[in-house]
Order: sequence, then C-alpha cells, then structure tokens
Amino acid sequence: MDLKKYESIRPLAPEEVQTAIQLLTSLEPLRAVYDSLGLETSWDELVAVLRTCRTVEDFKARVSYHWVKHIMAKCCASVELTGTEHISPEGAYTYVSNHRDIILDSAFLNVLLADAGAKFPEIAIGDNLMLYPWIETLVKLNGSFLVRRGLQGRQVLLAAKLLSEYMHEAVAEGQSIWIAQREGRAKDSSDHTQPALLKMLAMGSPERQPAAALASLNIVPVTCSYEYDPCDYLKAQEMQLKRDVAGYKKSPADDGINMSTGIQGWKGRVTFHIGRPLSQLLPADASELSVEELASLMDAEIHRHYVLYPLNYVAYDELEGTDSSEHYTPEERAEALRYIEARLQLVQLPEGLEPDKAFLRHCILTMYANPLRNQRKALAATAL
Repeated sequence: MDLKKYESIRPLAPEEVQTAIQLLTSLEPLRAVYDSLGLETSWDELVAVLRTCRTVEDFKARVSYHWVKHIMAKCCASVELTGTEHISPEGAYTYVSNHRDIILDSAFLNVLLADAGAKFPEIAIGDNLMLYPWIETLVKLNGSFLVRRGLQGRQVLLAAKLLSEYMHEAVAEGQSIWIAQREGRAKDSSDHTQPALLKMLAMGSPERQPAAALASLNIVPVTCSYEYDPCDYLKAQEMQLKRDVAGYKKSPADDGINMSTGIQGWKGRVTFHIGRPLSQLLPADASELSVEELASLMDAEIHRHYVLYPLNYVAYDELEGTDSSEHYTPEERAEALRYIEARLQLVQLPEGLEPDKAFLRHCILTMYANPLRNQRKALAATAL
C-alpha cells in the first residue's frame, strides 16, 4: 500500500507509533480524561506499557482492548458475539453494521472478534468527531481511518474515491475493516443501509456492476443490539430541537456529550451477530442488482438477527395498542415504563423551550419499538 497516498486518512504506520505516543503522553488534557475513567492502571503504568508498543496492533492488544473490557464489565450486564461460523479467523472482511453508539459499536466488536480469534478490524470514523487534534492521533493509533465530512463540490468525490480505494487495498492485503451502514446513528433505531455508502464502496473497484464491484470487499452484515441505549434521551432531545428550532444543527460539544454518555451509561445486555456474507445473500444472477436492492438484502440480514428485550416489546405495545405479554412479565412491563419516564426527566432544552413530554415519550418508545417492527417485516418476507 502507498502510505503517502493515504496519509491523510490511514491509521499510523509502525514507524509513526512511538512519535505519536510521545506526543499523547505529554498532553495534560489527555491525562485528565484518562484519570476520569477510573481504570485500575495508573497513568505512569500506562505510559510504561505504551513505550512497549511498536504497532497499531500492539496498542490495541496491550491498551485499548483492556479499556474496552473495563467498559464492558462496568456498564453492561453481558456482551456476547454470535454468528462466528460465518467468518474464518484468517479471513479479511468488511463488517457493515447498524449504528447505535458513536464509539462502542466498533470498539465492542473489535474486542469480541479478538476473543473469537479473528483479526482486529480497522475502524472507519468521521473526522467531524475529531474535536481536538490529539483525538485524531489517538484514533489513528487505535487503527482507525478517517471519513472526511463537510466537504464541498469535487472534494466530495475525490475523498470518497480515496476512501474506497483505501478500503479495497486494505482488504486485499488481509486487513479487516468496519464501517457503519449509514452516516450518523439512526436516531429512531430504524436501521437501513444507505445506498450512497455502497456506491462509495464500489468506487474503488474497476467493475461497473455494483455486486461485482463490492465482491472483493467481502462484505459481512453485522447486527448490534443494546438492551438500553444510554443516549436515547439525547436523541429524543435532538428530535425536538430539530422540530422546534429552525436550522438546528448539533454542535461539536453535543457530539462530545453523546460520546461520553454512550461510553459511561448503562447498556444492560448487549449482543453482536455476524450475519451471512453478502455473497451468500445474492441471487444466482446478481449482475443487474442496484445498490438499493443490495442495501435491502443487507438490511434484511441485519434485521432478522436483532436480539429483542422486554423493553422492545413493551414499547411496541404502548405505541400499537397490542399485547405481547408472552415476551415480558408484569414486573418487566412496569420496570420498562418506569425506565421511559426516568429518561424523559433527563431531557434539557435551551431557555425558552419546554420539553414536549408526549412527543419525547413517543420518540423514545419508537427507538425501542422499531427493531421489533423491522425484524417482523424481515421474518415475514423470508416466510413468503
């Protein structure tokens, strides 16, 4: 791979790792962030470990892997991975998943794959999240590559082509990668792969037909299911602001709050499922399939494998007036409704705006009901 060609977006090369570590460990703001995490390893102990890292893989295995394990133990009841029969440990894949949490979707999957004996994937992350220069250095040290946002005109096309070519080369060289199925999280948890994403992925191939252009990426759909989304009330809050404030846009500070809340909040039970590779989902003749049709095939595979919890069924019943009580006890229903009401109390709007409790409640209920809705549609389509 031509490292210079991809210098602006790629993870750090081995010869860049120690320089980056020296920079990061000299930053007092980063030390303050680390101390706030409450990890057992002291800052000085961390620095000693960092000095032994010579590659991105070293950093992941010796440092970030243990950070993520700490978050799993502290903020989750359980974290599980299923569907590993669909991949091989030595294989290189493009994991495309639904998107719940800004940081943890990819972080959890990295650790779960490592525990299953598979390769750490490199992670696609939007450069809009690089709130400080040191964050870009840190994520590149952790094996992330950047997706350039906020570009105009021809820059958009050039950046998309460069990103696609990087991803094709990475997989060809045996490196797995991860990317969300859409730009940004689905605020209502109705997960759908953006055809524009597949168009971008296809740009790095000389093939013209979408299915053929995507074949070398070894795309694997992944389903992530969180029992509780720590950012559910923030997403509902954003929905009201978009409704009531003309031209509202989330600020970098809002992104920071979402990242922090997502990491530190309680997530309950969490499951990731590795679906069948896209190549196995295609009909015998896929040459005429559009990117929209390919996206629908991936969505159905993702939707079929949601793990659903009592809160999902209670939320659906509240919205639809149905009875799914075979999926929850009266105590679980009462707890789910208490949870929803407690989340509404966390919403904070700017001065002059009052929380629209009915609207916000509907938003949060919808977030938890939509995975059930989409799963039922996918299973019904399979049965036809």
